[in-house]
Amino acid sequence: MDLLNQDWEVRSLDDLDPSGLQLVSDFFNEHFPGVFYPKCTPELFTWKLGSGNPAGKGFLTVAMSNGLVVGTASGTRKILIENDKLIEAIEIGDTFTHPNFRKNGKCISPRPPGTDTDKYYTVSIFGRLVSETIARAKLNGVHFIYGTPNENSKPPYLKRLKFKEIDKGNIYSKVILTPEFAPLKRIRWILNISQSIVQIYTRGLSYLILGKNSLYEISNFEFLENYNKGIYVTEHNPNKIYLVNNYQVLYHRYVLHPNQKYRFFQVTVKGAKRGVFISTEVLRSSGVSSFVVSDWLFSDEKIQRSLSLFISKLRSYNRNTETISFWEHGRPANVKQLSLGIFPRKRVSVISKDFRNSDSDNASEFGDFHIGWSDNG
Repeated sequence: MDLLNQDWEVRSLDDLDPSGLQLVSDFFNEHFPGVFYPKCTPELFTWKLGSGNPAGKGFLTVAMSNGLVVGTASGTRKILIENDKLIEAIEIGDTFTHPNFRKNGKCISPRPPGTDTDKYYTVSIFGRLVSETIARAKLNGVHFIYGTPNENSKPPYLKRLKFKEIDKGNIYSKVILTPEFAPLKRIRWILNISQSIVQIYTRGLSYLILGKNSLYEISNFEFLENYNKGIYVTEHNPNKIYLVNNYQVLYHRYVLHPNQKYRFFQVTVKGAKRGVFISTEVLRSSGVSSFVVSDWLFSDEKIQRSLSLFISKLRSYNRNTETISFWEHGRPANVKQLSLGIFPRKRVSVISKDFRNSDSDNASEFGDFHIGWSDNG
């Protein structure tokens, strides 16, 4: 079916109607395979936008044409904290538009009362769906919105939707062997030798600094049990915004995830339990398999200064993947640049729309943003 230049309408799926969620899943699996690993399912949206989310029910807005989904935008509920004050928030995401509807077609749904009448919102599926998602979120008590857009969607967020860029960072990938670097396979033996040297150096240095068995895998049950014992107490900069990571949030995010299986790695310093890394393996849309360091909790600043050692040691737990991905963001001044590889994966930014300070030019900054604080990891 030729969808070019077809009219489209806006539909809210906040009720998580099963038939509507199936259309959303079909849209992603057909036009954007690999965005959701291993595939997009209705259960994924029920999990993050439904009542089971400890932060609350979220929002899902879609564009429909001829009975099919041609665009999406979601708002996943999050609870943030700043200066001991809780902030109701959403992460804006899943902003995808059918290729034939980019700058084609027009919206036939009337704009909600009191919203912007700019013509942009009658022709841009992205702009219309994001703005309506935000409008409903604001009516439901949301005071802060953030997202981690790619380079294609960031400009309209900033220029059209009046978001503010509050911080930047890099996703680094420790390249092992990937399709993009196929010629390196001819010198595999050189890479293997260099990797072995790095591992020997890392193990020796970590033994001297952190002690024996400073990183080992544990079960999700042991992780949650340790959390309840207060082992993973994290100190925060009171002047920055953080995601609330209580037992309910962590259990929902990393144990109940319907698509991803997360692994937990205990961190010790001189034999004392001081933290945990949370990781998962994904297959990128490019075909590259990646071991993602999604999140971490720790109570000792020595771990912060030794992150590169732990990242290198994680390699022994994921020998079947081609990269180790880590989001370096908001690095403290006393922490050296992480040596995770010679190729940064991509530049990323955190943007926000803060209703508390809507007239201010200065948006609050996140502290040490983690991949797992978004829907991306």
